[in-house]
Amino acid sequence: MTPSSTLLVRRAVGVLFVGWAVLAIALSLDALRRPARELCHPFTDARVGGVAVVMDIAPSIQESGIEPGDRILEVNGQRYTEVIRRGLGWLREGVPNHYVFEQRDGSLLSLDLLPEPAEWTAQPTTLLVQGLLIIGALIYLVIGAGVWWLRSERTDAFALLLFCCAMSAQLSLTIGTDFLKWGWPRLAANAPLVGATTFHLFTSYPTEPDWVVRHRRIQWVPYALALCLGLISIFDIQLGIPAGSGITVSFWFTCSLFLCSLGILAAERRRHEGAVRDRADLVFLAATVSFVPILLIFAAEWILRTPFPYYIALVWAFIFPVAVGYGIVRRQLFEIRNVAKSSAAYGAASLAITGVFALLITFADALVSRLDISFRWFQVTFLFFAILAFNPLRIRLQALVDRFFDRDRETYRVAVREISEAMVSMLSLSEIADRILVALTDTMGVERAMVMMVDDEGKVLRAMASRGEWEDDALAVEIPSDHPIWKQLWMRREDLSRSDFDDEPDEESREICRDVYDTLEVELLVPILYGVDLLGVIAVGRKISGERLVADDRMLLRTLANQSSIAIENAKAFDEIAKLNETLEARVEERTAELRDTQTQLVQAEKMKSLGQLVAGVAHELNNPIGFVHANLQLLDEYIAKLLAPGRSAQETTKAREAIAKLLVRSREGTERVKKIVQDLRTFSRMDQAELQDANLNEEIERTLALMEPRFKTAIAVERDFGTLPRVRCYPGQLNQVFLNLLMNACDAIGKKGKIRIRTRRGSDGVRLEFHDDGPGIPEEIQRQVFDPFFTTKPVGVGTGLGLSISHGIIERHGGRISVESAPGRGTTFLIELPLIASGPEA
Repeated sequence: MTPSSTLLVRRAVGVLFVGWAVLAIALSLDALRRPARELCHPFTDARVGGVAVVMDIAPSIQESGIEPGDRILEVNGQRYTEVIRRGLGWLREGVPNHYVFEQRDGSLLSLDLLPEPAEWTAQPTTLLVQGLLIIGALIYLVIGAGVWWLRSERTDAFALLLFCCAMSAQLSLTIGTDFLKWGWPRLAANAPLVGATTFHLFTSYPTEPDWVVRHRRIQWVPYALALCLGLISIFDIQLGIPAGSGITVSFWFTCSLFLCSLGILAAERRRHEGAVRDRADLVFLAATVSFVPILLIFAAEWILRTPFPYYIALVWAFIFPVAVGYGIVRRQLFEIRNVAKSSAAYGAASLAITGVFALLITFADALVSRLDISFRWFQVTFLFFAILAFNPLRIRLQALVDRFFDRDRETYRVAVREISEAMVSMLSLSEIADRILVALTDTMGVERAMVMMVDDEGKVLRAMASRGEWEDDALAVEIPSDHPIWKQLWMRREDLSRSDFDDEPDEESREICRDVYDTLEVELLVPILYGVDLLGVIAVGRKISGERLVADDRMLLRTLANQSSIAIENAKAFDEIAKLNETLEARVEERTAELRDTQTQLVQAEKMKSLGQLVAGVAHELNNPIGFVHANLQLLDEYIAKLLAPGRSAQETTKAREAIAKLLVRSREGTERVKKIVQDLRTFSRMDQAELQDANLNEEIERTLALMEPRFKTAIAVERDFGTLPRVRCYPGQLNQVFLNLLMNACDAIGKKGKIRIRTRRGSDGVRLEFHDDGPGIPEEIQRQVFDPFFTTKPVGVGTGLGLSISHGIIERHGGRISVESAPGRGTTFLIELPLIASGPEA
């Protein structure tokens, strides 16, 4: 059959099974509304393996000698197993029926009993359990249909659907079968079907045994047997077979297939490792919890001939489809063994505490009796202090269990924190890769690991760094961008194991992907993703301890991948900036300081922008002395020509020399003026000073004001109120940037005419600087945003919105703080508080 025809057949069979389950649930719901006066036998029975035994007795026959556990042999001369097929419609009110019972001692008891209204069977507990079973049937149906809807292309999802539908119908038929329409025939047909679907499911999930893969039709053999058993159970009398024999065989058929399926699951679990074993553990545990109690109750009923309320055990049977559905839909499971171990430890600790507490209570009672203490308050006080003493013990025990079972997780948390802190400063791809490998081998304990990175052209994944023993063939593996593994890592965006490709429909792609895992001999491939780009892959081998990689390991790997992706992008950005700096350095003076990081580049760029706004004024300041020197040079040339001309008198020569001397003195004054302006600019920018220095902030402010003088002209007055300040150990160039930004903003706010007041004082722990302008002020709703990056009230193209943000960062890195006080119409004051020694790192 072709894949499309197989899918169509599965859909048809699936719809048929879903319809069967829906019909069973609908008829069970309808039976809950049965009339209270409907007649029934004066007892209820339990039928295990085709044998009916008394379970409950009507109040009217309590004294008749019938006991729970007695076998029901005949009714009106017919075998009871034949009569129950007729339902209850033949009973007549007031007409007695002759019953024959076999009691526990082997004696026969014959009684004529009247039918009873069914209301005596409608006990609250029975109705509650029946309602819970119907809810369980709905859960089975919803889970089976839901998983099949999500994974309709998978054989295990189809097998789960059939099993859930059969179990849903069985749960609906469990209680009150006699009151259901066609209850007995439906039960006879469905009972062997449960066994067949169980075998089908366990040979499809968590893995298909090799003998099933080679002979897939073997999965349909139990269905054929179930069909035959169903027909035999319904028509056994017509076929000349003793009544009830068919249902008995069906019962043992289902039990045998269930036990056989558990055996197959255990055998397959031993043959596999990794994710397959995790899924096998999950299924085995869920099946044990859900169905083994039911089988034990059935066995007890069969052996002891005592009816037990086995249907109560069916209430929690929904655990099995939930677990299997979870495993089919989500391939990465939680660590079952750790959960079981920690639960057992909690239980043991709780039992120990309870035992000691009970011992203390016994001791208190004995002490009261021995000392003949008649006061009740003694026992109450003793118990009160015992509770107070045991509560800390309980907390300590719980913490101890948590630490024991969570120690790996705590180790991982510490490792993640250390890695996150370390990767912030890493700007080398090889350093990042080595840090990842150290974390994997030292923290997780894997025997070997590899980091593969995408080449510069983004077309191939190649090994960049490795740790552990690797073959040359493994180190030479390359994964091109059109490889199926590349596509799966990029599309799924999660770590992938070899078993994750088991459901790949394309056999060629599946084998290509498996070859990569086999060649590298690794357990997991973890993608390093940044946005929509695949940057690299972390290949993780087995643990040295032999343990499998569990959920905590995968979480650490994902965290490593996320942290490394950010670090890799930072490293690439740094490399690009470094290359750009090299290009710029080749075109500008060699004395230009190298940019250390992106933040320094941003600060320096903003500083250069601010200095650029001073170009016109500084150019004017430089033009005057340079023009003066230029004119003096022309005069000097003339005087030198006269001095060298022949026939000059001594007096003329003396005058020429005096004029030359005056020109040289005046020219030297002009060059000193140019030198001072250049020195102020150089000192202001501090391009050659990147370390902490002792500075007088009054002088630094004066130097900034000198550069701003052309901007002030005569329109803006500067009022200086400088106090005596101690020298501050700081980065003067960065603080000059702050002063310049504040003065520039003040000039922009004042406009044409106004006043700036600068006040400096010594504070209790450092210095206090105030810059006040009498501009229009800043509205209160804007004051909260003035230090935000890129926030500006200036027109587009005039302001960048970075000046105050950078200033705020510089002051904070010095260990100080900057704030603003303003009100519309009353100007603006920026307040700076700085410690005497900068406490923050260099910007």
